[in-house]
Amino acid sequence: MKKFYAFLLMAAVAAGAMADDFASEGNGTVYTFNSLSQIEGTGVALQDDGSFLVSANFTIAEGDVLRLENNDVIKMANGVQITINGDADFTPADTALITRDAEGSNPKGFWMLGENGNAVLKNVCFEYVGVVFGGANSSLHADNCTFTLHNGKSSSSGAISFNASCDNNIIENCYFIENTVNAIGCGATNPVGIIIRDNVFWHNTTSNRNKPQINMTCAGDYDMHIVGNQVIGGQFTLSGGIGVSNMMGLGHTGILYIEDNYIADNRYGITTIGSIDAVIKNNTMIDNRYETNPANGGSCISVYDSSSESNIYIEGNWMEGGLWGITIVTGAPNVNLGKVEDPEAEDYNPGNNTFVNNGNSGVLYDLYNNGTSTVWAQGNTWNVEEQDEESIEEVIYHQADDPSKGLVIFMPAKDPDTGVEEINAAQPTDGLYYNLMGIPSEAPTVPGIYIHEGKKILVK
Repeated sequence: MKKFYAFLLMAAVAAGAMADDFASEGNGTVYTFNSLSQIEGTGVALQDDGSFLVSANFTIAEGDVLRLENNDVIKMANGVQITINGDADFTPADTALITRDAEGSNPKGFWMLGENGNAVLKNVCFEYVGVVFGGANSSLHADNCTFTLHNGKSSSSGAISFNASCDNNIIENCYFIENTVNAIGCGATNPVGIIIRDNVFWHNTTSNRNKPQINMTCAGDYDMHIVGNQVIGGQFTLSGGIGVSNMMGLGHTGILYIEDNYIADNRYGITTIGSIDAVIKNNTMIDNRYETNPANGGSCISVYDSSSESNIYIEGNWMEGGLWGITIVTGAPNVNLGKVEDPEAEDYNPGNNTFVNNGNSGVLYDLYNNGTSTVWAQGNTWNVEEQDEESIEEVIYHQADDPSKGLVIFMPAKDPDTGVEEINAAQPTDGLYYNLMGIPSEAPTVPGIYIHEGKKILVK
């Protein structure tokens, strides 16, 4: 009984501590860390070096704004969470840094959860700190930010994690570097409308969990664009490149676009799971092969849909060095990677996919149709010397190998007389990584990022 009363006393003390956390009044006030440091009980204190130490949780109410000012340095203590139910205006003119207060500290980061609260993040470096975002009527726009070494304490779903369905989100020109969890993610029941473009993803999911660097749910009437990114893996055996799913079988009218990305050195390149309508076009995939068991992954592109409702259009991709080229794992999805017979047809696809040295166990696998649907795959360049039917048959697995599988219609192949241009992909080169404050980070060398006159430059 004494132990029970002691437990009640501890719970009361904890509840009292939480009740004492500062919360704004929701009267339209714009708060800065400087103004918060002048309000008793906020847990924000101005330090001798000009930085702001946040040692306690606080909440910005709906209707209020938290603003990050130019050259702010925010240091968050262990376990600290900043909740923003209003707007986040993190747009310093030049730069700002948000980091932990000491080695070993694991802040919970920023929870931007307002139903009507928007967040704009620009020119900010987040170190060891992530962002959880979600509100049905809200949107997030992140531009020219760095997210590095995120500790995963705010969310295991990503350095930027969406915990509610929302639309009109944009993440562009950002750098995601060696975060312990994946870079961007959302829950299986939280489809997100988003544009993810022109970002660099470098060696994320350092904890080697079974999550890709970009891990999104696509359903509802939300379109999703993943375009022009560099997704470079750390040769981890569990972490893939880009994964988009509809694992809960949610209804959808939106379309997924994965285009013009460079994806290398991941467990796999691109995977779709569940019922999804997608366009996968003009991506370069190199050496996405770090799955230890070929039966479990290692594809340049993988389609898994037991519902047999997906429509997947695949055109103009360069696929090299995977354990598999394209795998259709199960079901009967409608997969079109080349249908050239009628240029006026709605399902016309010129193909133009190129397969180079994809295989495992001494066997080349350009296309493995483990599903039951007919797959159109005309107009492509296969990993054979002669682009004739007999030669191409050797690198395709389908009905001819197992009568229970779907047929692959692969002739005519791409006319070799037209020439096959080798894709000069945006392959990063060695450089130095600095955070946005211009200070060398604890993060190691990151290819492709240089500093010139105080500005980051990505060499593409």
